[in-house]
Order: sequence, then structure tokens, then C-alpha cells
Amino acid sequence: MNSLAHRTAAITIAALVLLGAAACGSGGADTGGSATAGSSSGADSSASLTEAKAEVNVLLSNLPLKAEPLSSAPPKGLKVASVTCTLTSCKPGEFAKAAAKFGWKASEQTYDLSKGPSDFVAAVRRALQTRPDALAILFAHPPELIKAEIQQAQNQGVTLIDIASAVDAPPQGFAACIACNAALYADGKAEADFVAVDAGAQTSVGVVGDKTIDANVSATKGFVEKFESNSPNSTVHVINVSFAKSPQANAQTVVSALQRNPDIKYLVVQSPDFLSGMSQALSAAGLSQKVKVVALDPAGEEQLALVKGGGVYAWVGADGPVIWWRAVDAIARHEVGQDFDPTPIPALRVITQGNMGPGMFAPRDYETAYDRAWQAGS
Repeated sequence: MNSLAHRTAAITIAALVLLGAAACGSGGADTGGSATAGSSSGADSSASLTEAKAEVNVLLSNLPLKAEPLSSAPPKGLKVASVTCTLTSCKPGEFAKAAAKFGWKASEQTYDLSKGPSDFVAAVRRALQTRPDALAILFAHPPELIKAEIQQAQNQGVTLIDIASAVDAPPQGFAACIACNAALYADGKAEADFVAVDAGAQTSVGVVGDKTIDANVSATKGFVEKFESNSPNSTVHVINVSFAKSPQANAQTVVSALQRNPDIKYLVVQSPDFLSGMSQALSAAGLSQKVKVVALDPAGEEQLALVKGGGVYAWVGADGPVIWWRAVDAIARHEVGQDFDPTPIPALRVITQGNMGPGMFAPRDYETAYDRAWQAGS
């Protein structure tokens, strides 16, 4: 991962707490800790906030996704497989939908995060039993858990696509790394830009995520890094929740953190799955009007509509279902020997009551963009 050593010590500590490197912050067992930024000058902060405003204006427009044309048509008879989690935010089914555009035979294996790493390992093993030509794996758990399975795939000549690992480049033997560090940092930085611009001044933020999930960790590090630059006198509290716990338990963790830290004005939620039960818990505790919820990556149109009901103040939309289309795109380009970006940045956008509409949960016209790019090689 990229080092945060050039940032303030306090902010660096906040990031390390989320990673579990420290556990003695003022937040106790369920709040990883807090930090007050203070390394940037007033002039630097003003310039950074001006840049953030310009960036947010772009993010509000939901620009269409761009895809370069394929140089030639990939083989028609490929067998491809994917491994993803069962949560709606993991977009099960989307890989097969994209692969069907090439006439490929696609299979999918899913794992349940609440069952722990063993279910992930079992899903990868099932995927390899299908003898795929290419395999895309969403890594909610460390790659070290499936070291033997990765070696087996490489020995069989399987084209491997990494999704969501906390690495800066594709691991050895992988053709691409979709939604990895560069993309996840971009998610967090977009959140930081929006919160800083919306607050307009010093504020306090609670960041809600699972410290055992690389995607949550990397997005939070991106947020911390950019928010420190945008708003150096603000405070960040890390609130540790868990996919292994019930929605009610996670919601209570958030409520307890807010009660101990009444200065928090924004909740930055690093997975839409943590929103389940949160609005009700905040309302019951009399906190729903005291904090603004900014969440990452709506799972679909129904969840997107929470910005109208007030359950979410704003969404920062990442690639969503497009991660699987990017995976299929990487396989196709690898097959034809065409150069491509192995660590693409997501097509981000911000969704509020002011611009919410059908299709905003994903980059605009992404299916059309890929259809056009893929047909170019036919």
C-alpha cells in the first residue's frame, strides 16, 4: 500500500488503527480511534478545497464510461468463472451477464462473508473444478488463504483477474487488478471531497467500515488522506463494524460511537450493506437529524432512492456492477494481446436529492459503451 508517512502523525495513526495495528484510541472497543488533522497551512487548505469543489461538480454530472475499442474479436468458446460474495453490493450475476456478450460459457461461485474465510476458499475450489479458461475472484479475504489454489490455476494456464485486493498492481500471475488500491483510494478521496465541500468548514466525521475487509480499509485510507488535505482542522473517528455481525449489532455500534462522540456531523459508510437498520437505530436514539450519512456504492435503484427518504444524505457511486464488466473486458483484451490498463480507476459520481434519477447507481450508459467497444473487434 501507499505510505501515509508524509501526512500528519495523527492521521496516520487513524489509518493504522483501522488496520488493527493499534487499538488504544479514545473510542474503545467499537470505535477505532480519532485524529485531528493539522499539517496543512490555511493557504494549502483553501487551494485544496477549491480543487475539491471543482471535482464534486464533475462527480455530480455522472459522466459516461469510456471504453477503448477491442483490436480484434476474442475466442467465442471460452469457459470463464467468477467468485463473488452473496451480498448485493458484490453484484452476483453481473459477470455472467457481461460474459454472455462474447458468447462465453460463464459459471459463478459465491461465498457468505458471515461464514468466514473457509467459505471463500471453498468457493474458489468449486470454481477451479469447472476447469475455466479465465477466473475472476473478488477478494474479501486475503489472497494468502488460496495460495495453493492460485498456483493450481496458474499451472493450468488460467487467466486470473483480481478484484478488490489491497495492492497497487496486479499480483504475480494475474492479468489485472480491478477495484484495487488505486480505485479504492479514488472512492475514499471522492467521499472526502464531497464531505469537505458540503461542510465548508471544520467538522467531525465518523468512518464506518470493517477493518478485516481490504476494500473498506483502502477506501478509508483514501478518505483520510484526502480529507486531511481538504479540511486540516477537522476530526476523523474510525468506527469498526463487521460483516460477521448482525445489522442490528452494527447499527448499535454506530449509535454508541455517536453517543460517545457527539461532535460527529457526518457518517461515511464504506459499504451499503452496513446501512441495514441504521436509519431506524439513529431515529430511535434521536440522532437522525444530527448526522449526515454519506455512503459508498448503492447496490441498486431501490437503495439509491434512500436519498429521497432521508436515510442517506448522499451516495458516492463507484463502479458497482461495472467491476465485473471491467473483468470481462480485461480477459478479452488479454486474449487478443491488446495493451490495457490493468488497474483502472472507477467511473465515480455523487448522487444527492438534487440529481437523483434512474440509472445513477452505475456509470451512465456503461453497457452501451462496452457493447460498442467489444463489437469493434468483431
